[in-house]
Amino acid sequence: MGFETAAVIAIFFVSAIILGTSAYTVISASEERIDEATDLKHEMQVKRLQTDLNITNTTTDNSSDTYNLTVTVSNSGSVTLDSGKLDVLINGTLMSYSTSSPDTWTPDKIRNFTINNISKGSASEHRVKVTTENGISDYATYPI
Repeated sequence: MGFETAAVIAIFFVSAIILGTSAYTVISASEERIDEATDLKHEMQVKRLQTDLNITNTTTDNSSDTYNLTVTVSNSGSVTLDSGKLDVLINGTLMSYSTSSPDTWTPDKIRNFTINNISKGSASEHRVKVTTENGISDYATYPI
């Protein structure tokens, strides 16, 4: 009876060591992922705080049923933006745009974005929204 008890205790002891080692590995990996995510969140918050843009001008080129819109936007923040990763919305609809400038958009620089073949619709005043890759945006209204 003594040998069997000692064998059971030894098996439980080895099992506890194996489970403890496995648990430590899983917890350690989880902690690393949490630390990486926290660092990324902090970096994103800093970029958002340092990003700003202003729509300085809107120009329309009228044709019969559609028009072209040129939006002049200033990067007034301190973060270099990628002008190819902006979203431009006209009256809440995501539109494709073109720009003749390179994608790198440094602070205090101005870019022109052109949206072609926009339907006039029934409203006399329209709204344009430009949003950066990290969620900062500016709005403007323009008449047709």
